[in-house]
Amino acid sequence: MNNLLTFGKYFTLIFFAFFVAVACEGEQKKDFAIVKGIQDIDTLENEFAKAFQIIQHRAFIEINIIDPDTDVVLNSYKVSKTEESEADFFPKNMDRVVALSATQVGMLRKLSLGDKIAGVSKYDYLCNPVSKAVVTEVGDIGMSDAEAFVAVNPDIILYSGFNDDAPILNKLAQANLKTFKIFEWKETHPMGRAEWILVYGALFQKEKEAKAIFEEIKAKYYAITDKLKLADKGPSVFAGTYFGDAFNVPAGESFMAQFFKDANINYVYSRTKGTASLTLSLEDVITNNQETEFWLNAGASSKEELLKQSQKFGMLKAVKTGKLFSYFNNTNCFWENSPIEPHKVLEDLGKIFHPDLFEDKELTFYELLP
Repeated sequence: MNNLLTFGKYFTLIFFAFFVAVACEGEQKKDFAIVKGIQDIDTLENEFAKAFQIIQHRAFIEINIIDPDTDVVLNSYKVSKTEESEADFFPKNMDRVVALSATQVGMLRKLSLGDKIAGVSKYDYLCNPVSKAVVTEVGDIGMSDAEAFVAVNPDIILYSGFNDDAPILNKLAQANLKTFKIFEWKETHPMGRAEWILVYGALFQKEKEAKAIFEEIKAKYYAITDKLKLADKGPSVFAGTYFGDAFNVPAGESFMAQFFKDANINYVYSRTKGTASLTLSLEDVITNNQETEFWLNAGASSKEELLKQSQKFGMLKAVKTGKLFSYFNNTNCFWENSPIEPHKVLEDLGKIFHPDLFEDKELTFYELLP
């Protein structure tokens, strides 16, 4: 009997210990789930952009840069939401920015962050001048030296990621200077490029302002698109520049081709594959565009200058009739502002190809080449 009572007590103790262990484990799992729920607050769903992802955490914002061709995360950055942060985080407050492309300058200015720009690659690339006493010219990332960046002492260096193997990137890291890859040029829709304003908002504590800007741009862009749908299909168009022995035209899946589609015009190369440019021979372009009505984006300031590039251009109908429109004389402002003002590009195209719908509008970026 005593042995039986002893066994009963022993069994009771074991059961109680097991119950407590299971209960504690359940509480630990519950607590972990609660913490995880707080930490991973929200992942922003993009509407158009494919090359970035923003994830909100309790104490920081995570920004992933993605290769839209493979969906692989190329870079992951963290921006602190508090005054204290990890060493590899971007700080909550960043006051000195190096922007190495005109597009980045345009985005910063759109968010009223122009006063934070402490360095640019070249003054000559800018749409509007800056004070050279305040803003330093550091050179292109592929041809500059780290000392120029160190002298600026920036909180963040924005670069385009064209040359990720540039030796200077390692030197900047060794100097504890933080770089951030801006990949908007990989987007294939004009609104996808504009959506990158949300990345700048996340970097500089201007998320609400960035979202409001994007929504306003989107509303304007699609108001123009809806207007253009009412028009008959526009004339035949080819676009591109002649440089060296090659003629580069926007591929059929590029953001420029999307502009042409939304402008309701007949773009000659709309069915070609690719998201960047097609490299064609001069002979191909001449042969296939003898009767094309318009030429866009010619790399010349006038018809005369265009013919100096090649007298063969005189064989094209667009050249004979003078239907040549380009942003060439406004290149800096086009590249700085068009990514964040795609509605103005679309409106320009509407004015050129459907003028009766835009009689009260003036061209912003484009002009008729004299």
